[in-house]
Amino acid sequence: MFYILLIFISGCAIFSTQTTYTNENEKELTPATIRKEIKVGMTSSEVVQALGSPNILTYDSKGREVWVYDRISAEIETKTDAQYGTILILGFFSERKRVKQTQKTLTLIITMSDNKVESFSYHYSKF
Repeated sequence: MFYILLIFISGCAIFSTQTTYTNENEKELTPATIRKEIKVGMTSSEVVQALGSPNILTYDSKGREVWVYDRISAEIETKTDAQYGTILILGFFSERKRVKQTQKTLTLIITMSDNKVESFSYHYSKF
């Protein structure tokens, strides 16, 4: 009888789950990747091999090719804490959910001259 009463009085548990969602469809492009991979004088095929194809290909006022890599990514992290317990036959349940969202944007502009990198610049933001 004591054990049955103990089960009704002291049953409780705490659960915690965490899930992270990211968009991994494209090759990751970071400021560190740009600084490491892209150099003035590289050929266009070397740039494509390092970064993939640009999002936008246009020409400037001097007729030079301008390649634009524009990346936007979002990371959503959810964490759920749940707990329940019983006191005699009555019980309770509590749940707390937290969501953290991070967005990043990176725009890389490469100016090509004679099929080689003449200059490049980028802008990175995270919020």
